[in-house]
This record gives sequence, C-alpha cells and structure tokens, in this order.
Amino acid sequence: MQNVQKANKRVLALSAGSHFMLDIYQSFYIGLIPLLVSKFGLSLFQVSLLGATSIIANSLFSPAFGLLSDRYGLKKFMVMGIILTSVFLSLLGVMPHYLLVLIFLFIGNLGIASFHPPSAAMAGYYGGNKKTFSTSLINFGGNFGFALGSLTVILILEKIGIQYTPIAMAGGLIAAWVLIRKLPSDKHIPVTIDPNLPRQRLGAAKIFLLASLVFTVYSLYILWVSLFNYMPVYYTRAGLNLIPIGIMLFLFGALGGAGGFITGHLNDRFKKGPLIIQISIAMAIPCLYFIFIPDTLPSMILFVLAGVFLIPIQPVCIRTAQQLWPANIGLASSLILGLSAGLAGLTLIPLGKAADIIGIAALIRAEIGFLLLSVVLLFFYPLVARKIKS
Repeated sequence: MQNVQKANKRVLALSAGSHFMLDIYQSFYIGLIPLLVSKFGLSLFQVSLLGATSIIANSLFSPAFGLLSDRYGLKKFMVMGIILTSVFLSLLGVMPHYLLVLIFLFIGNLGIASFHPPSAAMAGYYGGNKKTFSTSLINFGGNFGFALGSLTVILILEKIGIQYTPIAMAGGLIAAWVLIRKLPSDKHIPVTIDPNLPRQRLGAAKIFLLASLVFTVYSLYILWVSLFNYMPVYYTRAGLNLIPIGIMLFLFGALGGAGGFITGHLNDRFKKGPLIIQISIAMAIPCLYFIFIPDTLPSMILFVLAGVFLIPIQPVCIRTAQQLWPANIGLASSLILGLSAGLAGLTLIPLGKAADIIGIAALIRAEIGFLLLSVVLLFFYPLVARKIKS
C-alpha cells in the first residue's frame, strides 16, 4: 500500500512539474505584448485577438483532446502537448509578421489543449481521498509556470534581446523527455472512460449543474484574460517599464495558484465547492472594481489580490465537475479547462473592439457583471444537487 501511495505521489509530481513547464510558454505572448504593440502598431482589438487565439486554441479543442485521452491513454497526449507548445511558442519573438504570430500562437496552444485534460485526469485518478488538493497541486504548477512565463520572456527581452526567445524551447523538450522516461506507460495508466458511457445519461439536473460550473469559469476567464492582455498596456501607458509589470503578473499567478491549496483542502474536507467559489468571487470583486485608482502601486496590489481570490476557484470547479461525471473525468475536466475558457476566448474578440471604444477600465468593470451572475447561479447548485441525491 505504501509503495502504491509513493508511486501515486510520483505521478502527481511529474504531472505538476510538467504542467509548470508547459504553462511557462502559455504566457510568453503576454510578456511580448508591449513590444508587439510597438513593433506592429497594434490596437486593443488586435491585442485581444492574441488572447482570443491563445484561449480558443487551448480551450475549445480541449474537450476533443480530453475525450481522446480518455479513450487512448493519457501519457502520449501530455508528451505531444508539451513538445508542440514549447517549440511553437518559443518562436513568437522572432516572427516577422503579426499574422505569423497568430498562427504560431494557435499551433502552440493546441499543444496546451492536448496536455491539460489528461494532466487534470491524473489528479482524479491518482489523488486518493485528496483529489481536489491533488488537482490544486497540478493547477498550482500550471499557475506558477504561467506567472513565471511572462516574467521570463521579459527578462530575455531586457537582458539579451528578442531574437533569443527560441532558446527557451529547451526546457519544454527536456520536460517531454522526462515524461517519456518516468511517467508510467499508457498500458499501466487505466483509461478513464467508462465503456458503458453510450448508455449513460447525465439528465437535466446534472446538465444544469455542469452548465453553472462552465459559466462560472467562463466568467473567470473573461476577466483573467482581459487583465493579462490589457493591464500591461494600461501600466506601460502609465509610465511603468516591463520588469515591474512582469513581477506583478508573476505574483498574480503564483500567489493565486498557492491559494488553490487552501480551497482544495477546504473542498476535500467540507465538500462545499459552490460556497467556496462564491466566497472567493465576493472577495475578488472589490479588488477588480477599484483597480483603476490613480496611484499605481495600490492599483498593482489590488491586481495581485484579484489573482489571489480568482485563481483558486479553478481547481474547485474542476473537481466538482469530475464528481458530477465520474465516468469521464478527462472529458469533465476539459469542459472546465476547455469549453468554458474557449467560449470566453470567442467573447474576447468583440470585447477587444469594445475596449478600443470605451477603454480598458470601463470594460473590466462591465465584465464584473458576469461574475455576479455566476454567483446567483451557484445559489441554486445545492438545491438541484439535493434533488439528484434524493
């Protein structure tokens, strides 16, 4: 039994570590945004296309990869994902045209879509009686990497130049090699799909519960991506250089990811996922509303605090969805990591045009309304869940 637990912990550590490396590349383009704006003369709408391209590729395609990994094995999709991501996203800095940036951003994020569902499924299978905490561990690896990625590329830009961004792919290729060597082969990792799935029905009640979780993460991603895409532009216009902005983005993701350990532990112990999500949103909203105060330092502190409260919502949503659809935990995970985020990416396209018209501050404050609506929907969650059990 002890050997099994040790092996499970090793698999979770490999998943979290590779997720950390993968998501370093996911946020590369964010660190490049101020230079891309200057290099190509981008409008806020064109900046939003960068975010939309990234999130559509790594999210809308995620359910398909989740279903495939459930059926054909988890490991191969994790390895393929990290190779695609590290190669294509490391080349963004040397692309000579905006269109090529979009194309490479899309292909690189398909790798992320391939990696995320099987990585989350690892937590559902190997997490024992601490599945939400295990999900938080893997999620923290990703968020810490995402936070570090934009700072890493900023340091490359500041210290050695944009032409050297391709050297960053080495880390991802090494991580892929480690997964190939150390992660159990797919024949030793049971597929997570239930062969009786075609005869299973979710039912209207469970569909409503899943939809409420998807909408919650959809609301979260709209704000999350808007903050990461527009706030570097906002702060550079306020006179800040790239390194303080990179540190702020790092703290947003790193502290927010660490907060997932707290929400994960609370959910494992009390099984009150919707309530935890509602409290987190309630704490985040004042930070988001007052983020555009004139003083730069308090504004940046509020930005970081918003991440502390927003990011820990994600692992709780993932685990709650897995509990609703235990026969397909990879697909259930991809609905949260993929479908909801992908829909947010599509929404960002018109929102980018709105940002050009009404400004960044007015747009962010309007997006708070999505979070408020998700809080309302979650009030009905325990009522519907009780009907399913009865």
